[in-house]
This record gives sequence, structure tokens and C-alpha cells, in this order.
Amino acid sequence: MTQAVKFCSHAGCRNLIPLTERYCSKHKHEESSRVYFHRKHSGGKYEAFYHSTAWKKLSYQYKLANPMCEACLKRGVIRKVDIADHIVPIKEDWSKRLDYANLQALCIVCHNIKSEKEVKERKKIKLKKY
Repeated sequence: MTQAVKFCSHAGCRNLIPLTERYCSKHKHEESSRVYFHRKHSGGKYEAFYHSTAWKKLSYQYKLANPMCEACLKRGVIRKVDIADHIVPIKEDWSKRLDYANLQALCIVCHNIKSEKEVKERKKIKLKKY
């Protein structure tokens, strides 16, 4: 009786492997190296911080105290808060991560606009260094 087979999950690889496996012997090591690298460099402490109990409690309390988006209110628009955002990003100053005074209430739209500006500024700074 023959065993069921499928193609290797690596893009473009046409090697047939048992149905119970994901990659052929050629791509197993390559894929595990990629996964290891991604886990090592994916933002570790920042991601862990946003899942911490301390951050969840602080952001919840801030959103209760500030139920409307602060950026929208400045423009005269009333919109509910979605995110307790760090004014000074924690990637710039880790010590302010649990500072209540460093928070602002933002809706998704305002948060995405602010984050996009910050990313562009960081890229400009990196380009100036090189």
C-alpha cells in the first residue's frame, strides 16, 4: 500500500513528501532557520510588554478616564477611544512605558496616522546616519 504524498510547502519546490510532513529534507533546515531568526528579531520585549498585565491594566484605566479620541477632539470631532497610545514611543524611551503622563487616547485612524509619521521619521534618521 502506498502512502499519500503532497508537494513540499516551500515556494516553487516540487518534491513529493509524505502527507504528515511540511517540507522536504532540502528545505526543513532552511525553514527552521527562518522561523528562529524571525522569533529572535521580531520585537521581543516590546511585544511581551504589550501583552503584560501591567500594560493592560494601565491602558484600560486610561481609556476609562479618557473615553474620546484626543486628536479628534482637537478638530471638533467626537469619536470613541480605541487605543491608549504612548506619546513618546517606548522604542525611543523604554523608561516611560508605564508613565501615565506619557499616554494619550486615540482612535484607530489617528493612531495609524501618528504611527506612520513616527516610522517615516525613524527611517529619515537612519538614512542620515549612513
